Amino acid sequence: MLVALTEEEELFQLTPSIAETTLRQLRQTALFYCPQCKERLLLKIGKIKVPHFAHLKNSACESTFSEGESITHLLGKQQFHTFFQHLKFNVVLEPYLTKLQQRPDLLVTTTQRSFAIEFQCSRIAAEQFAERTQGYVEHGIVPIWILQTPNAHFKQAGVVKISLNHFVQQFIITQNKQRYLLTYDAHSEQFFYVSNLLPVYGQQYFGFVQILPLCKQVFPFYIPSLLTEHVHTNMLSRYIQYKDRHVKARLLLSRKGVNDLLLRSIYELRLSREELPCFIGIPVRHSEAIPLFSVEWQIALFYFMHCHSLTPQKLSEQAIPYFFKWAKMSYCVEAGEAVRHYIQLLKKLHIQHVHSVVAAPLLFRELYCELVAFGCEN
Repeated sequence: MLVALTEEEELFQLTPSIAETTLRQLRQTALFYCPQCKERLLLKIGKIKVPHFAHLKNSACESTFSEGESITHLLGKQQFHTFFQHLKFNVVLEPYLTKLQQRPDLLVTTTQRSFAIEFQCSRIAAEQFAERTQGYVEHGIVPIWILQTPNAHFKQAGVVKISLNHFVQQFIITQNKQRYLLTYDAHSEQFFYVSNLLPVYGQQYFGFVQILPLCKQVFPFYIPSLLTEHVHTNMLSRYIQYKDRHVKARLLLSRKGVNDLLLRSIYELRLSREELPCFIGIPVRHSEAIPLFSVEWQIALFYFMHCHSLTPQKLSEQAIPYFFKWAKMSYCVEAGEAVRHYIQLLKKLHIQHVHSVVAAPLLFRELYCELVAFGCEN
């Protein structure tokens, strides 16, 4: 905790500007109390951790949840508080919102609305994340979750391949046709944005990392711009290289023989194992809902159409759920949308069958429209 009540019941806030000698004197002469439960607090001053308040042992106060805070979390809260003060916003550090029974890291109030800033440095259950978010929204407060920058992979500017586990995925923001992660590293005082997320397989994504120092941040927070076609083409090229490696490894390690739908599809469609058509194994919207690499379900879709004498132009909406059942894949609305987007793309490219030919530049252009520009003009 960085905020406490004095004996005069005034709020006292620990800031980096308070000298260590002053803090040590206060620890000897002043008494501090929890703003929530009114119990005594200890002022802790160490050589490693940021000075902070802590309850006495065996306290039942709900505020004790914050006392396992890391150095990163304490630093980040202090830095954000200073940032909002410099922008002349009304900002309160660690306020206890009685009606919600919640304590955001900061509460920022503008002339139009209030924002709860949550700097998340530790794991939080999905249920708790949803409950706290809903609590803010129901009381007219806009929640902004800022994730601690997970690891060094998120700090490499440009196109990167990263792993987003289920915990991290819940922090993905969707705004203005953009899907991105807002992360912050308190030690370097920099925001690391991961935008234009391209699902690959399982928890693997390609993304575009942009670095923004705290001193150059604005509020409302900067929203990353969409990729240019040139950068997106670079990302797709990386994706295709990864796809080729995946297919080779997948075929080499397969133990199912003719029962392997990927092998069976390649064989029945008379395709080369070494080089598949460029339009098989491409990313489309919602493809993260299908727990297979795109190359596997897309080639299975062509095999399905082959078995039922269909083309993308003749494949009906009703056939999509049946395809999932036929391929023994789990069906959900988002998975169905992925297949629907893929079929629409095939139609735009005038692909009739698996041996159709399409130029890579045209494919990349359509994928840019599908994944970035959302319906741009040809």
